[in-house]
Amino acid sequence: MKENGLKYGFVAEKSGIDPKKFSRIINGQTRLTVEELEVICKKGLSVSPSLFLK
Repeated sequence: MKENGLKYGFVAEKSGIDPKKFSRIINGQTRLTVEELEVICKKGLSVSPSLFLK
């Protein structure tokens, strides 16, 4: 996200995920569910989740 100039708060908001929870996910303090990955990719980043599963 940083490489593409995206701020965590912006992606969290677009994804509909609480920014505090998003921060915990990014920092490895909370496990990322498949559903959350899908929402973050599709709504927050506008990419396919498969991009991160290769």
